[in-house]
Amino acid sequence: MSVKLSIIISVLDSHEVVRRQILHFRKMNLPEEVEIIIVDDYSTPAIKADVCCNNLNIIRTEDKRSWSQPCARNFGAKRAEGTTLLMTDIDHVLSKVAVNAALEFDGDKMMFRRQWAVLDESGDIKQDKSILKEYGLADQLYQKGLNAGSHYNTFCIRRDIFNLLGGYDERFCGKYGGDDTDFSDRYGKLYKQGKCSRHVVGPDIFVFPNPQLDVMGIFHKLRQNKTKGGR
Repeated sequence: MSVKLSIIISVLDSHEVVRRQILHFRKMNLPEEVEIIIVDDYSTPAIKADVCCNNLNIIRTEDKRSWSQPCARNFGAKRAEGTTLLMTDIDHVLSKVAVNAALEFDGDKMMFRRQWAVLDESGDIKQDKSILKEYGLADQLYQKGLNAGSHYNTFCIRRDIFNLLGGYDERFCGKYGGDDTDFSDRYGKLYKQGKCSRHVVGPDIFVFPNPQLDVMGIFHKLRQNKTKGGR
């Protein structure tokens, strides 16, 4: 059976979160039409799968620059087999409903709303107030509910549209920020030119609270060190 959907997640270090994500994907029992590509953007040590998971590929870049995620995403897209790409970040957690929606999607681009959640040590999604606070969710945010808004860098897109856009602009590689809004803006311009349809909104997904603060020490340290020059 040919691959229809390629889930692409670029990651630097964050080994424990990768382990949890693989457990989470394993529990989804995804069909052969879905492949999972984890792009190891030169982690130290290299990312490896500690547990078996069908349809999982871990590929490694040799990019030693800080903030090279745009290049890593293009790297993953070039190696993807699916006709549809689903891109997200390692601090985001895809729901089975969202993956199924992406698998069945026949439009041009789908965005996703997010809820605050934690992927625990067993790969299960948790939204209890106590665990959200433990991972750094502020009281004022919790009091507003679990809605965490949308995310420019999490989307499902037709592969040919991604290629038409030229993927991510690799001039952003090596510096912090701007690549996500640039990609979104270029998609908007393509829409205005009548070459693609307006994005739709799919099912909810999840996101860890405050990975920048990273009170549990499970993500990479670039955000904490960006004022010191990155890696």
